[in-house]
Amino acid sequence: MSNSNYIKKSIPNGLTLFRCLTAILLPFLIIYGGEIGAIIAAPLLIFAAISDYLDGFYARKYNVTSVFGKILDPIADKLLVIGIILSLASENMLDFYYAFIPALIIVLREILISGLRETVAGYNFSLKVSIWAKWKTTLQLIACGSFLVWRMNEFFYKIDLIGIISYSLLWIAGIITLTTGIQYIMEVINFFKKQK
Repeated sequence: MSNSNYIKKSIPNGLTLFRCLTAILLPFLIIYGGEIGAIIAAPLLIFAAISDYLDGFYARKYNVTSVFGKILDPIADKLLVIGIILSLASENMLDFYYAFIPALIIVLREILISGLRETVAGYNFSLKVSIWAKWKTTLQLIACGSFLVWRMNEFFYKIDLIGIISYSLLWIAGIITLTTGIQYIMEVINFFKKQK
């Protein structure tokens, strides 16, 4: 394989690795980064979200599939979202009355479905990613991004509309997250029923 082809085929995995590293870096920027961290966090998440799209684009374009990508690609998104939600909660950016339920749904659903995927994989059964699950991830990232923009500086934080939009997006993401989670659980239940 030529260097050019090797580089092309390495792009998707490189983008996935970038998202994993971003998922580790963002919570530190949110909690310990101060004003500079607040300014950097939102654009960094946007780049990470764009890399998620580019990851799939280049994987299809160059017909690249790898065990590394299959394992880490969905995990990278979950790490991003859960890390940001926990970081925002620790910074008191997620109001208990308005954000606890959708935030809890998102975190618990992602952990549960990841566990189910690993379990059914041992039975040679895989949970295919639905179009709604893809939208779920997109909305989760947009909701997280809107909170990061809201806390970027004092000017944005004084705009109540940004806060309302952020909480609304979090609730929409939470509802879709719950719906897709129930769909996956039903798939698993139906699969094991057929095994009897």
